[in-house]
Amino acid sequence: MTSSLSAQDLEVPSPKRYLEISPLINSYSGDLGRFNQINGGVNAALVFNKPRRGNFRLDFTYMYVQASRLRGADYVPPLEEPIPNDYFQSHTINFSLSYMYNIINKDNFKLYISQGLGLFYYDPMDEEGNKYIENFSDNDRGFYMTRNANETYTNFTMSLPTRLGIMYYFPGNFGVGLSSTFYNPLTDYLDNISDFGTVKGNDNLMSVNFNFHIPLQYQKLKK
Repeated sequence: MTSSLSAQDLEVPSPKRYLEISPLINSYSGDLGRFNQINGGVNAALVFNKPRRGNFRLDFTYMYVQASRLRGADYVPPLEEPIPNDYFQSHTINFSLSYMYNIINKDNFKLYISQGLGLFYYDPMDEEGNKYIENFSDNDRGFYMTRNANETYTNFTMSLPTRLGIMYYFPGNFGVGLSSTFYNPLTDYLDNISDFGTVKGNDNLMSVNFNFHIPLQYQKLKK
């Protein structure tokens, strides 16, 4: 008794979608540093994989950010409020939809770039977790204004995340890769410093992601 398998019987269909799980390291750029302090986070994404070069992806990114500036021995702090902060920490969340284009689009290897539009949450705080956004003065309790009274902002802004990455896929369609993202939040208050800052333009965050792709749903094979 003999049997034979056709090429189609051995063919593994391509996934329609991938779940991307990515531990990451991130760094901030603004008035308290220029990408010189490293923190951590995680990204989860739904990556669409239609048989073409361009596809969409949905990303949910959490990053913990902190930065500080060391003053020299000759630094004289302001005698009156506002007193700009020399430290901040923040929990940030970015939810975005991006269009991804595969520059190299082989079955087992992809080099891609993507541009997205997102909603970015941030909440700068001091070392003890007190929120800078409130910007109130209570000297008896050790609270000082850190911004001018007319400097107000909210915890939400838009973002324009730009990503460059590579992916390698194993025969079973699981993948590993590396990517770098600039999140480009449209705010100069990620560090709670704007009017008293020396760096022009908005603050920024970038990350290096270590990506793992898990296939979710497969294409139907053509008969």
